[in-house]
Amino acid sequence: MIAVVLAAGRGSRVAVVGEDTPKPLMPIAGAAAIDRILDALTRDRFDDLVVVTGHRADEVERHLAFRRAVRFARQDHLRGTADALLAARSAIGDEPFLVTWADVLVESGTYRRVAKAACDHDGAVAVNHLDDLSTGGAVAVEDGWVTGITEKPGPIAGWNQTGVLALDHKVWPYVAAVERSVRGEYELPDAINAWVGDGGRIAAMPVEGPVFEIGTPQGLAAAAAYFSDESSSR
Repeated sequence: MIAVVLAAGRGSRVAVVGEDTPKPLMPIAGAAAIDRILDALTRDRFDDLVVVTGHRADEVERHLAFRRAVRFARQDHLRGTADALLAARSAIGDEPFLVTWADVLVESGTYRRVAKAACDHDGAVAVNHLDDLSTGGAVAVEDGWVTGITEKPGPIAGWNQTGVLALDHKVWPYVAAVERSVRGEYELPDAINAWVGDGGRIAAMPVEGPVFEIGTPQGLAAAAAYFSDESSSR
């Protein structure tokens, strides 16, 4: 299965003052976030990797130039996750694929389990439980199936969309039909909602282990502490 990493983001919420660091290159305990993600995908036996670049794309692509398994697609304008995925359409083809955000770090094994959960279904969404979904995506789940995703619903508890999904190629018409959200972006969860509304069967897969969203200083610090401890314990 092809794995797609959406790595076009700017990372402005975590950049050091005066420094414009692409989100994929944020350092996490001595390694760039994108390297940790790609290493985990490789350990999970994904050997065809597509990285969607955008902000300072040349810099990100140079950083990854030594990785022979990596292909690149470019998002010319930063217009959301659905638009970023469409940029990789020709690279993916008509096969099932896994997609992950470049600002989400999970342990190796998670990607493989999400891909397995999608077998014989239209897809699977990795979820973790949060006490406050103000900055997340609330996933409504019924009998193990995703019934809808609501972006940033407010300070409520529930299942959160982690940003790791496995999808069948039947998702493409829904991705292409996504309209601009109230945030001014074309968002992949809107495609999932439309697909589910038409009868798409998307499994919800709870994540085993931590999930780090490094788009905030707090998330970046938590990931750095975790991976520092993990390295020191070896």
